Amino acid sequence: MRRLSFVLLVLAMAPRASDACSMCRCGDPTFSLIGSQLFVPKTWHVGLDTGRYTKDQVAEDDPGTREKEVESRLTVSASRTFGSRLTLVAQLPFAHRTITTAGEESTLSGLSDPELLAHYRMYSPGPGSWISLSLGLRPGWGQNDRQRDGRRAEEHLQPGTGSAGVEPGVSFSRVLGDEGSFFGSAGGRFNGRNEAGYHYGNAVIANVGYERKLGQRFNGILEANFRGAAKDEPMIGELDPSTGGSVLYVSPRLLVKLDRTLFLRLGVQIPVVKDLFGDQDEKVNFLTGLTVRF
Repeated sequence: MRRLSFVLLVLAMAPRASDACSMCRCGDPTFSLIGSQLFVPKTWHVGLDTGRYTKDQVAEDDPGTREKEVESRLTVSASRTFGSRLTLVAQLPFAHRTITTAGEESTLSGLSDPELLAHYRMYSPGPGSWISLSLGLRPGWGQNDRQRDGRRAEEHLQPGTGSAGVEPGVSFSRVLGDEGSFFGSAGGRFNGRNEAGYHYGNAVIANVGYERKLGQRFNGILEANFRGAAKDEPMIGELDPSTGGSVLYVSPRLLVKLDRTLFLRLGVQIPVVKDLFGDQDEKVNFLTGLTVRF
């Protein structure tokens, strides 16, 4: 357990370890929805999350101007634990994207990339502590063929990637005393190529966090979220120079127990170390959500 925790911490704190794709989200969606107690038998979690993600970069068609990308995302999630070892998580996201270039604004909304994640508990040294393997599957159903003015909209304005992908990984949780837990995950994000020929850069994701009770109704959570991604490929053999790179976020969150089964989640992701390719910049992300447990 100590060795695994050390490896995950090193991954999260090493921003040059790999190469961040355009508007890729960082962090672990399962921990956000369920928390560190992932394998509670016969339990459902249903969540509604909103997030605002912002970045800017040099315009692909005109290197002399910059474009600002803003995505507002609404995600419906549900999880179910079967027995004491298997937890499935399904996510259905909807995205509203805006790109502003030289005062001109373009927007598109639609279905983003649905995903099904499976977590299987391999080892449990004690109550509330575990190590699991995970696998995420994306079927490529995100809308990626939307048009503007009779032409296909640019790639980064599309609500979804339109490509299938897999995300293998490993997760852990360790109870610390009566009021705290230490948790984390690490894995890869491997993307296919969509019908337009675009390939979003493959990525490495790592997260470590600490959660502690602050009272009867409040839990405080502090995470470090790392993402390192290769450059995007607009077509085979061609790289977009202002995509990809590495970023490390510090992510404080507050969990509020509204009643016995309803929880409010509030958080931000603050980029503290950035090693991005080309001319681009990652901004602060804002995250909120509600979880119902039954």
